[in-house]
Formats: sequence, structure tokens, C-alpha cells
Amino acid sequence: MTNLRLFRLGLRQFAAGMLSILALGILNRVMKVEMGIELGLVSLVIGLHYFAAPVAIALGNRSDQRPLFGLHRTPYIVAGAGLSAAMTIAAPHIALWMGASQASVPSLAAGAVVFLLLGTGIYSAGTAYLALLADVTREPQRGRAISVIWSMMMLGILAGVFLGVGLLDSYSAEALRRLFYVMAAVLAGLTLVAVVGQEPRRQRPPSAEAVSAADAWRLLARSRETRRFFGFLFVGILFLFLQQVVLEPFGGDVLGLGVRQTTMFNAYQMTGVLLGMLISGAWLSKRLGDRRTAGVGLAVASASFALLTFSSLTLTRWAVAPAIGLMGLGMGFFNVGGLSMMMSMSTASRTGLYMGAWTLAQALANGTASIGGGWLHDGVLALGGAEPLAYASVFIVESLGLLLAVGMLGRVRASAFQRELLQPAIA
Repeated sequence: MTNLRLFRLGLRQFAAGMLSILALGILNRVMKVEMGIELGLVSLVIGLHYFAAPVAIALGNRSDQRPLFGLHRTPYIVAGAGLSAAMTIAAPHIALWMGASQASVPSLAAGAVVFLLLGTGIYSAGTAYLALLADVTREPQRGRAISVIWSMMMLGILAGVFLGVGLLDSYSAEALRRLFYVMAAVLAGLTLVAVVGQEPRRQRPPSAEAVSAADAWRLLARSRETRRFFGFLFVGILFLFLQQVVLEPFGGDVLGLGVRQTTMFNAYQMTGVLLGMLISGAWLSKRLGDRRTAGVGLAVASASFALLTFSSLTLTRWAVAPAIGLMGLGMGFFNVGGLSMMMSMSTASRTGLYMGAWTLAQALANGTASIGGGWLHDGVLALGGAEPLAYASVFIVESLGLLLAVGMLGRVRASAFQRELLQPAIA
């Protein structure tokens, strides 16, 4: 694969990184701090987009077997990006309605619909994109391809941070809408540039044997190694991202930081992620292997959440930037190790199906984390705890949970998965 082709593929992840900042780095903070909506409701509405992820299994399986216009992946990516862009335009209007109506039931229902549709677009495009990446790269190329493309996603997050800071220097409804409109246009444009013309036309689908949606689920469920890896991904990502709706409000509520300062949390994190992916892609994963690299990442992230717990309980500002940077470093290690494992835990004939399964594990974990972090915070407040204790509770649960994930990782073996594939595909 040429560098230019790899760069073009990475533009889709660059756009996805920019988009992620809007909901989980800006809108969550604005809805909680500036609009005064309860964090539990904010996390519920925003987190619902993750629960559209079951479409990943169905669409991954469909893209394996049913090409559109002679292409298996590109039409699904483009259609998903178009739906995501439309819902990005709608999102600030929903947030403003929720704020003005004090989170009325109709506004919450509309928010649920918009974010579920946003998730449908994200996961239909994302599953097909991962399958395309697996289709067009050979095994020796994947470590480099993953490092480059996911580094571009991190750069996209940084670009989203600076776009947000530039267009939303101080909060106003007009500035919020303008920011989301610009992002929708960027998402649609970069996705088209990234994927159009990348996929070769095939006369036959890549699947050697067509399977129904029900058979696809049975294929995944019958494998012990698939279940183990699914469980590991779920637990690891759950405790990595329990803070994702909580972190920026923590900066505002506990440390008294403004929108610009809390948006910069994402810059600290992504700097660490990029460094972690660079170290992993260039050296660590080759020395330790994919599984141990993922484990080191989770252990480093666990230490970062312990430091954030200290910061919250002692109101210590100086510890926040190093803790978030350390969190990013661990995530970078985990990204390279975990993504390489995902591609190893799949088959050439059913790449879309397995990528859909791993996408589903990630999304369900992210959704549970997004909603769970907000409700854990609100639960501690309801029991009489102050804001510093409520946020610290989220961080310490993450720290301990990641140690559990490291233990689960020890039971995952890609070689055992490959041996299982020698058995009949559908029981």
C-alpha cells in the first residue's frame, strides 16, 4: 500500500476524530455546566448513540455478502457518513431545546432519536471502514497501517479541539450551532476523499459461504475464544472510558476551569495517545507482542486514573494535565495492541462479520461507560457526597476496573481462536 493511499484512508479517521470532540468534549460540558442539565441526563442522551451498534453485526455481515454498485464497503461508508453529518447538524438544536425546556420529556425523546441515528451512521460507516482496511492490507502491513490511520484520528481530535476553541471561545447558542454545521461539512467531504476509488470491484463477495443474520450470531456465540475476546474488549473499554462524559464537567465543577481550558483536556490526552501509538508502532509491539502491549496500556491508564482521583479529592490543578497525558499514553498502547488483536481475531472470508462483532463490543462498552459515569457521579451526590467525591468515585472505579481487564487479557489467545476456525463454521 502506497503512502498516499494510506494517507487518504486516514482522512476518514481524521474526520471521525474531529466529530468525537463535539459530543464528548464540548456538548457534554455545555449541557451540564452552561445549560444546567443533570449529568445523568446528559450522559444518557449522548451515550445512546453507542447503543445503535448492533447494526454493526448486521451491516458487517451484509457488506461481506451483498455489494452495492459492485462494491462491498464503500457504499456503506458513504451512506453512514451522510447520516452522521445530518444528525450532527441536528444535535445542537436538540441540546438547546433540552436546555430551554429544562429537559422536558419531548426534548429528551427527540434527543434520543437524534443520537441513536447518529450512532447508526457512525457504526455502519465504521464497521465497513474497518473491513475495508483489513481487505486492502496484508498481515505484515497492518501494524504500520493501524499506527498511521489511528494517529490521524488522534490528530483529528486535536484539530477538533482547536476548531472548537476557535469557534466557541465563549459559549453562545449561535456559536454552538455554527461549530456543528462546519463539522458536518468537514465529515462528509473528508469521507468522500478518503474512500472513493480505494476499493477494487469484485465479481464475487469475499465470503466463501453466505450466512443469515441468525447464523452469523451463532457463529460468534459458539466460539469460546470469541466470547473471551469480546468480554475483554468490553471490560477494557468500559473502564477506559467511564470518564468520557465526566472529565470536562469535572474541570468546570471541581477545578473552576472555563470551556476553553476543559476543551484542552482533549489536547493533553491526544498528545499522550499519539506518543503511545508512535512508541507501540515503532518498537513496543514488536518487542512485547500485541497482547502484552495492550496490557501495558491498560496498566498505565489505571495509574492515570489513580492520579485523577487524587486531583479531585485534593482540588489539585497541577496533577490534571500529567494525569490526562498519562491516560492518553496508555490508550495509545492499547489502541495499537488491541486493534492488531482484533484483526488477528477474524477470518478473510468473514472480515466484516468479525469487525462488526468487535465494533459491537467497543460500542456497548462505550455506551455503558458514557451513561454509567454520569449516573455513578449523580448517585454519589444523591447519597450526600460533594462534587469532588462524586468525580473521584468515577476515577477510582476506572483504575480498579482496568486491573481486572489486565487479568482477563491473560486468557485471550489468538492462536486458540485460529484453531477453533478449523471446526465446522456453523453448528
